[in-house]
Amino acid sequence: MKRSIESMALPLAGRWQRVALSLAFCAASLAGGLALSAPVEPLPGGEIIAISMEKDCFGCSTGERLHLRRDGLASLALTGKARHRTQDETSLGAIGSDDFEALARLTLAQGFFAMQDSYEDPQIRDGAWTLIKVECSGGTSKQVFRREREGPTALNVIESAMAELRGRIVFERKHP
Repeated sequence: MKRSIESMALPLAGRWQRVALSLAFCAASLAGGLALSAPVEPLPGGEIIAISMEKDCFGCSTGERLHLRRDGLASLALTGKARHRTQDETSLGAIGSDDFEALARLTLAQGFFAMQDSYEDPQIRDGAWTLIKVECSGGTSKQVFRREREGPTALNVIESAMAELRGRIVFERKHP
């Protein structure tokens, strides 16, 4: 049974999360629609096998990297910072094939592969940043960097969907 990305919002714990996700989907619809029921079209580099999102900022106590793979492996790496006395931490979890497929479709529907490689104000050098990377089976990959939420609404939609998935995955801390 295939689920749409919209159906992923049902199990969310908080009302504000449902509202935020609904707004993201509405924005995506206004920006050109969510062709989520159509199959993922073949890419020149093969099918999407991994999607990751890395986030950090100068004042954040940790940076983080969420890595989701088609084979179901989900990893979350937190990068500690000495000035905040935080430590590195790695956790593992699982993502369902329907959830990964929905995210892959959303990424394609939002035009990720046509986006610029970077969106940032050249005057800002220490603001919060996000890097989203999509890897394909043929070895092709595309990454998009943004600082201070610069860039198209479609990038917000992808980032919000990944954050929502992160919140639903049960991660277990990996001990060294």
